[in-house]
Amino acid sequence: IKPLLSLSKTKESSEKKNSSSNRSSRKIKKEKLTPTSSPIKQTTGKRKKKEEEEEEDIWRWWEEEKYTDGRKWTTLEHKGPLFPPLYESLPHNVKFFYNGMEVKLKEAAEEIMTFYARMLDHDYTSKEIFNNNFMSDWRKSMTQAERELIKDIRKCDFTQVANYFKEQTEQRKAMTKEEKKKLKDDNELIRKEYGFCMWDKHRQPVGNYKIEPPGLFRGRGEHPKMGCVKKRIAPEDVIINIGRQAQIPKPPERHHWKEIRHDNKVSWLVMWTENVRGNNKYIMLNASSRVKGERDWQKYEKARKLHRFIDTIRESYQIDWKSKEMRIRQRAVALYFIDKLALRVGNEKDEDEADTVGCCSLRIEHIKLFDKIDNIGENVVEFDFLGKDSI
Repeated sequence: IKPLLSLSKTKESSEKKNSSSNRSSRKIKKEKLTPTSSPIKQTTGKRKKKEEEEEEDIWRWWEEEKYTDGRKWTTLEHKGPLFPPLYESLPHNVKFFYNGMEVKLKEAAEEIMTFYARMLDHDYTSKEIFNNNFMSDWRKSMTQAERELIKDIRKCDFTQVANYFKEQTEQRKAMTKEEKKKLKDDNELIRKEYGFCMWDKHRQPVGNYKIEPPGLFRGRGEHPKMGCVKKRIAPEDVIINIGRQAQIPKPPERHHWKEIRHDNKVSWLVMWTENVRGNNKYIMLNASSRVKGERDWQKYEKARKLHRFIDTIRESYQIDWKSKEMRIRQRAVALYFIDKLALRVGNEKDEDEADTVGCCSLRIEHIKLFDKIDNIGENVVEFDFLGKDSI
């Protein structure tokens, strides 16, 4: 019996050792499978570091005291606007024809001609008002000889020029990954230089730091000025707004700025006037900046308070429906439509603007009255009009 017991113990001991050895082996293998410097942990670490850096960059402006004297800023620094590249003449083998005859235009007229050629396949070029406005403005850029020759857009042949720009587009699409990466890197360098400003010593993103390139005005809907030429903006057209102590941005060589201002009561950095509608255009801060954030915050705070007054407003305009004064009854109905149908208020427009309307500028032609409509009910009003953005 003793030898058997001894043998049994030896076997148990051996099994325990093997079991321990197997566990140890599994443990070693498991450790090998999970390296000490896990790529997942590294990524998480990098992401966490990036988030911490971004957190440091965030300007917690909502925790600071606000200006009460109308100021928008105390210090302001920026690099000014980025101008579009100058026009490059067409290659000699790309030709424009008029009435079947090749015509070599001077640079000013040629550039404007290319604006139309780029849009040749667009619906706009089939619209009479677009073509009339284009011809009127194009002829202003021509020499006397060119004006005497080119009078009818129907005799103009833009085909070769249009095909040239299509080929340019295809070439850009066919760029290699390396070429696209280089282009992206170059654009990023430009963005880093022009795309940020120092606003009260905080780095803030600029919304659109590029001056609009020249081209043809389109407008929304059936705009009466569609086809007019948007002229190239020169530094002499541009007003710079910047802090008094800041370094003034340098204009392009052999040019100067129209004006330098130090107006801390406004939030724009750069301003110019576009020639088609005579509107001022601005370079301002990005939507994520303090200025835009404050404006949105004020708007939403006002909206949050509306629930306190909405019942009173509704009771008031319903009482006014029975007023003896027509003006008050009209106002009450307008308020009802704005409230129930979420119509925009609407304001008066000039004749050279798109004919878009809101509640207070609706005309008889926008409304139809029905005694009854199946599946809807009795006494139905139908509204049919172009609203904001010609929708």
